[in-house]
Amino acid sequence: MPLLFLLCSLGVINGLLIGVFLIFRNPNKIVNAYLGGLLLSLSLRIGKSVFYYFDNNVDLLILQIGLSACAFIGPFFYLYTKALYRQYRKINTADFVLLMILLTSVLIVGIIYPYRTNPDVWNGFIIYVIYAVWAIFTLFGLYYSIKMLKSVLLRPAAMSKSEQHLAIVTIAVLFINLTYQMALYGFFTYLWGALIFSFTLYFLLGRILLSSKFFSFKSADQPLENASKILEELNTLMDSQKPYTNQKLKLDDLASLAGLNRHTLSRLLNEEYKYGFAQYIKEFRVKEAKQLIQTRNELSLEGIGFEAGFSSKSSFFETFKKITNATPSEFKKASQVSV
Repeated sequence: MPLLFLLCSLGVINGLLIGVFLIFRNPNKIVNAYLGGLLLSLSLRIGKSVFYYFDNNVDLLILQIGLSACAFIGPFFYLYTKALYRQYRKINTADFVLLMILLTSVLIVGIIYPYRTNPDVWNGFIIYVIYAVWAIFTLFGLYYSIKMLKSVLLRPAAMSKSEQHLAIVTIAVLFINLTYQMALYGFFTYLWGALIFSFTLYFLLGRILLSSKFFSFKSADQPLENASKILEELNTLMDSQKPYTNQKLKLDDLASLAGLNRHTLSRLLNEEYKYGFAQYIKEFRVKEAKQLIQTRNELSLEGIGFEAGFSSKSSFFETFKKITNATPSEFKKASQVSV
């Protein structure tokens, strides 16, 4: 039992520290902040479970904080996956409003019905509302995870490291949610959620530390020399050789083709281009698709998407509209009218 308590407690403490680190690590990457918020809310909720499991006389304020944190687990998972999918660089208004509504609701309920004097209200009504919010937003987050991982779900070996991390986080969040939802109705002990969280956290930490890149700070790197010239040469290579038409093109592949190392190319696309590798490739694919729409009348729109390097019709249509503010069919009609 002492070993079990130590393992779960260390998971909670590490989760809190890493959550804070992620929130303040890079203010320009809202994805980090959302993942940090997810870890913080999970750590608070699981910390409450651990303390209560080993000490039934724990201060009721700790129980209130732990239960309140549940209201943020699902929403932070949803915001994290959505920000990854949509490649947000900063928080948008709708997401900010959602978080403010949750925070205001938790504070108001906590002030009007403190757990210390109203445990029956919390255990009889509030906890079911909180768990419903947790479950609903977890499903919303699962929707975005599936959209990002659907092309490799049946081919785990083809997953990139970022896709592997997303898959692990998604599976962990789903299992933790499931164990807590079932524990609410007496099927499991809450401690299973703490164990899943701890093992997942340590597993991810091991992978990340072995990669030796996650905890490196950009401030330790010297500014890239001739960054604008290198980017210009890369753009020329992209136009002439069209590597983006390869649906499986990865950062390592492009780095090798351009005669750069992976780290330099990553920095170039994040610092000089500003929007990262994925967006860089998408813009060239959309550019190619626009040219094909205007010159290859024999191709269907779906065929044009595949020719341009998109792996599916849905990803082609979504990306095209996001970048051009028009669907491929709308762009085709406009092009025919202008001719």
